[in-house]
Amino acid sequence: MRVQNFAKLFDHSIVCPYATRDEVLRFAETAVELGTATLTVQPCYIQFAAGFLKGSGVLLGSVVGFPHGNETPDMKEYQAKSMLDMGVEEIDMVMNIPALKNGEKNLFIEDISGIVEMAGEVLVKVITENCYLTQEEKRKACQWIAETGADYVKTSTAYAEGGATVDDVRLMYEAVQGKCLVKAAGGIREIDDIIEYLKAGARRFGSSRTEQFVQAYRELPHEQKSAFRNFLVDLKSG
Repeated sequence: MRVQNFAKLFDHSIVCPYATRDEVLRFAETAVELGTATLTVQPCYIQFAAGFLKGSGVLLGSVVGFPHGNETPDMKEYQAKSMLDMGVEEIDMVMNIPALKNGEKNLFIEDISGIVEMAGEVLVKVITENCYLTQEEKRKACQWIAETGADYVKTSTAYAEGGATVDDVRLMYEAVQGKCLVKAAGGIREIDDIIEYLKAGARRFGSSRTEQFVQAYRELPHEQKSAFRNFLVDLKSG
């Protein structure tokens, strides 16, 4: 499979709180060069990044309720609407962690479903931040998220104490029962890990080191590349 197919597994992300315009520009250039699924930026850089991505095929992503998710549903909806008005094409939002832990299902659902409804065709990926959750809470969060119509469940922001694990991705994949997809983010560093996450159920990755992954994929022997074949979208078929 072509390198471009592999690159489409990635949201090339620069959402750290200290990112400069020059750094965002470099990430945008890399995303366009590689042909990643998205460039994901903090909301303050949406308009800045949009011009660089126009016509590239790389979608513009941003984050809602990042990184803690403890805002009210109205606050998150306002943020999401502002971002959509600026042209955001994918949204990664942090779920309401206290609502999950308190067993407040209606509040938890409202927190997500309002954004899903508003987003329309724009993909919504909901971050569970697994390092703060028990195994049962992870499972319940994914089941509730799947009920909202969100497009993805996502392992982490990559800014808490822990990131993705293969076991968590497997649990999330099983919990959503095909109602949404799974995105892995945080702490993934090796090309060999990518195939293990794919086998566990991940279909998108958030990374600030996408360029290194793509280069590692280029250098794989043919027989190792073939392990990715069933997981890569054939871009020629749309």
